[in-house]
Amino acid sequence: MKYGNLNRSKISFSKIIVWLLIVVIGFLALLIFLNREWVQDYLRGRVYEPSSEMERIRRDLALTERGEFLFNAAQPRLSERDEFNDYCRPGDNSEIAVLGCYVNDNIYVYNIKEAELDGIRELTAAHELLHVVFARMSETEKNELRGKLDQVYEDNVDILKEDLETYDSAEQFEELYVRAGTEVADLPASLEKHYGDFFKDQDRIVTFYNEYIAVFREIEAEEETLKQEMAEIEALIETNKKKYGEWLKDLNAKIEEFNGCANMEGCFESQAMFYVQRSNLIAEQKALEAFYNETNALIDQYNEKVVKYNENVLRGEELNRIVNSNEGSEKIE
Repeated sequence: MKYGNLNRSKISFSKIIVWLLIVVIGFLALLIFLNREWVQDYLRGRVYEPSSEMERIRRDLALTERGEFLFNAAQPRLSERDEFNDYCRPGDNSEIAVLGCYVNDNIYVYNIKEAELDGIRELTAAHELLHVVFARMSETEKNELRGKLDQVYEDNVDILKEDLETYDSAEQFEELYVRAGTEVADLPASLEKHYGDFFKDQDRIVTFYNEYIAVFREIEAEEETLKQEMAEIEALIETNKKKYGEWLKDLNAKIEEFNGCANMEGCFESQAMFYVQRSNLIAEQKALEAFYNETNALIDQYNEKVVKYNENVLRGEELNRIVNSNEGSEKIE
């Protein structure tokens, strides 16, 4: 009996299995290569273990499934001053506050614990998450958003211009994308939908921004009000000082003339005239004294506002020191 044909079939079948395995492995390798970013994100997210505080922040951001996937992939961490500066501002000695950064596929959030700045860490985490999103967008996707974001900028130039101007032109679009998604409410429907892929409620993120920035805006507004009030009072004081000096000079001349006349026989037409003029001068002296006291009250009022202004400045400086990992306006004396 011959078995040659059977052996050839076995060899052919084995080869087929091997080739199929090669094809499958090659196909899988190609898929992994084409989706290597997603695979890396998946693996990084699987091993990420947030701190209890970062877990609370992640929960408070109310992320979508996609948002949480990218959040975990970036492995956000709350960093104290030294670690934060090592990662986010190496060699940077500027006094510009940096609240977070996305570096080497990792998010770092400066761990600001000041109760008065509630919401600042949540806002920073959301801000940096959108940098993660932007890094994974294609040029086509970015171009589709450009016109819509340019319109958002025009509609909100008052709150966006100053900060965006601190970035060079190559970074401004990305920063506009991030800030529009975290600082601007009532976006166009298409952008609401886009940011809705990552945040279940984009307005909630803007609320975090408004909560912490309101403290700084309140300080700035109060400083401007106090400056204006002090300028008005100061101008009035200067006017009063000039008026008082002229009035005093005029009154002294009148008193000197009255005294001279009193020492001359028959200078006054009658005793009654003497007493009328004397009474008028005494009344004018009292009026001048009241004006003097009124001016002093203005000076006291001005000084009180200076104290309030300086207290406000100190409060602002302290908050700026807290948010600036490098640590850090003006005082009126």
